[in-house]
Amino acid sequence: MATATLPFLVHDVGAFDHDDPHSQYSIASQTLVDETIEVLADYRCFETPQGWVLALDPVSLRTCLWRPEDGERIALPSMEKNLPLTCKCILSGKPGSSSTSCVVMVFDLHDFAYWVCPIGGNKWERHGYSLTIYDAKDQPKELHVARRHGMAAVGGKVYFELSGSQLGVVEFDPVTAEPNLIFMEVDMVDTPETMPMWSSYLVESCEELFLVVVFFRGENVHKVAEVVVYKMDFSVPAWRKVDRIGNDRVFLLGGHDIGISSFGASCAASACGLTGNCIYFLNHIALQENHSFPTVLSKCPTVLILLVFFF
Repeated sequence: MATATLPFLVHDVGAFDHDDPHSQYSIASQTLVDETIEVLADYRCFETPQGWVLALDPVSLRTCLWRPEDGERIALPSMEKNLPLTCKCILSGKPGSSSTSCVVMVFDLHDFAYWVCPIGGNKWERHGYSLTIYDAKDQPKELHVARRHGMAAVGGKVYFELSGSQLGVVEFDPVTAEPNLIFMEVDMVDTPETMPMWSSYLVESCEELFLVVVFFRGENVHKVAEVVVYKMDFSVPAWRKVDRIGNDRVFLLGGHDIGISSFGASCAASACGLTGNCIYFLNHIALQENHSFPTVLSKCPTVLILLVFFF
């Protein structure tokens, strides 16, 4: 079986039909491999920003975490029911880290629900939630935690974009791993009126929280005008603009469908044969990309483009 070199900017695990192969687009080799990963052939898969994959057997409902680099697996309890068709998965920390426990979270991207299970736990717990914000006309609006919002985990907590003046935070009880949603007051960064269309991403890198904002040219989401990076100063708290992300760091940005959910991750550049201090961005906002170097991905209705930003 052909193997794409890590990291992947796109990992399409195919449909439930076993005849529909997996697809992975490798940044390092700039190649698209369209062949099923043997160990995942019978599983539904949900990627995480931490590089692990949550694998779910839809027949037995057994679950585990799988790491592509070395094939390591961490057994998890079985689900009571199959997960919804569209989900987003994140880990609260690094599996095996002695500094903090690690909780696996899976968000339903269409319903107001999520599942949690601590590594070493014996059961998946389902939680429903309700978040209401008020718009400029003081009208209530139900807010989804994971849909159309960036999400990242730092220090054992999961952060998500909530509003122009708040970040949402999921904390976990150190004994029971019971989740608790709280809010952190912090002003969102300025978005110029000349660039009304933009997409934002939360990224954890070296235990620090970053916010990346991709501004498009006017209302044309096929052309990127500017990419701005901010780092969270938790002592205030406030977003601080930065001009570097690290000589050996790479950010990977993308998302699900047309802006339904954004994805941000980081990795060491040298370990993957990549140039450090740069951002790789897959434009999942545009319906049709017109950059001069397009990459067309099979089984996808969108012509997608890999853009690389050097700092």
